[in-house]
Amino acid sequence: MVSFEFDEVHQDFAKTLRAFSDQELLPRYRDRAASTDFPFDAYKQLGDLGVLGIGLPEEFGGTGEEDPVLLGLATETLAAGDVNVASAPVQLGLVASQFMHCGREVQERYLPPLISGDETAAIALTEPGSGSDASALRTTATPVPGGWNINGEKTAITWAMNATTALVYARTPGTSRTSGISCFVVPMNEKGVSAHQMLGMGCLPLGWGSIHFDDVFVPTENLVGDEGRGFHAVMGHFDFSRAALGLLCLGAARQSLDEAVAYAQERETFGHPIADYQGISFLIAEHATYLEAARWICYRALWMRATGQPHTALASMGKWWPPVVAKNAIEAAMRIHGNLGYSAEFPLQQRYRDVTAYLVADGTSEIQKRIISKNVFARKTVAL
Repeated sequence: MVSFEFDEVHQDFAKTLRAFSDQELLPRYRDRAASTDFPFDAYKQLGDLGVLGIGLPEEFGGTGEEDPVLLGLATETLAAGDVNVASAPVQLGLVASQFMHCGREVQERYLPPLISGDETAAIALTEPGSGSDASALRTTATPVPGGWNINGEKTAITWAMNATTALVYARTPGTSRTSGISCFVVPMNEKGVSAHQMLGMGCLPLGWGSIHFDDVFVPTENLVGDEGRGFHAVMGHFDFSRAALGLLCLGAARQSLDEAVAYAQERETFGHPIADYQGISFLIAEHATYLEAARWICYRALWMRATGQPHTALASMGKWWPPVVAKNAIEAAMRIHGNLGYSAEFPLQQRYRDVTAYLVADGTSEIQKRIISKNVFARKTVAL
């Protein structure tokens, strides 16, 4: 029989995180979101709660074997309190899973402080001229005695302004597309590394920025995985991060809809709560349905990853549709609140701006649809 229940461990963890989200994150969300300062206090609290070590080795402070469903559940639950803080377990999961392919010395240096919340790490993949076409990157890693020299520029990099280190993707000169791309661990204080902030309409605490590399030397031991295989390695990890980011958006949207429901039951017009009017109640019913449907696409993708099944297309569905559903639900919640929904004193307008980033971040809708359609056509070809 198919089961849609979370196990007891998942439920208990979610209960703990929900209390933390309601009591610690939500009351301070607007203040944190209005600042470009990274929320190190909240980030450290996530480390203390074990959120940053989900699916990582216990010897470094993690929870043990990979648990994509638990990671998604944590992200969704935290996003109800603070969208930006909730992105931390996804970022750390994506970063740390790649550190697992480094040498022991590198792992011991970086994994414990990342899992404890004492340090942060960026993923430097996107470039000004390539965007979502990551295989077209131009940053080069030229072999030199003892390692490589890296030259190039990365843009729209999350945590660029607060990261201790970065996972940098660069290609061997003379290679093209997916071949010849490797991943390197580069300390952000290394000579030749500089970061410059990029301000967006939302997600300010995430420290988006561009990172420049000018003849930055990287020693041999800082290579992640196999040389020339960096592109394929990171694409596999995106399959879980995309579904988790979908849940991040949905967690923020569900909180917004809950606030709209409470407001609709209190606000009266013509002697009746506005919840009595179909123009409001039907709108809430529609968005509640969309949120529920989008949510289970994401969890199914994460469950398929946990059970070792192909899930690339489903993960792309979880990255394309849920942010759209979430954005629309938050907009509806804003309209239900009337002028209060637009007010900066309420969190709705802030969630709308923060969630909108994920229509583009980690791969645009068009990229996700391309992946989905390729899968659909492949299935059709096999069926014929």
